Amino acid sequence: MSTTPPPAAPPYRTRVAFHHTDAAGIVHFANYFLFAEEAETALLAALKLPGPREGMQYPRVSAGAEYLRPLHFGDEVEVLARLQKLGRSSLHWLFTVSGPEGTCARLHICTARRNSRGEAAPYSPEERARLEALILPQAAPSNDT
Repeated sequence: MSTTPPPAAPPYRTRVAFHHTDAAGIVHFANYFLFAEEAETALLAALKLPGPREGMQYPRVSAGAEYLRPLHFGDEVEVLARLQKLGRSSLHWLFTVSGPEGTCARLHICTARRNSRGEAAPYSPEERARLEALILPQAAPSNDT
């Protein structure tokens, strides 16, 4: 029986391309973050959150990863994006990257939303409502940064 909660958003899917790999055809560790950012970009757009064209930025405050098994050239990749914590203007993400043999990596990324002047840009109540659906069950909304 799986302990993974059902996805609140559809997984992002892509395929490992040659440029993601080293000479042995194994995905370079940094490219797991690329997959996570692609998933994040797609999800923020689906949630209709403003991006750089609308004057909003999402710089990374921290990032870390646990690597469990490799991905190889040609593998189908699935990225599930969930929130561990929703702050006043920050998102604490957990990205689970999976391949044909199961979970390959878990990435923890914290972003801090900023406006075009570089100031903290808190999420509106409407935006928070859309984001709360992505919070992992054991996490709870927070009003800190």
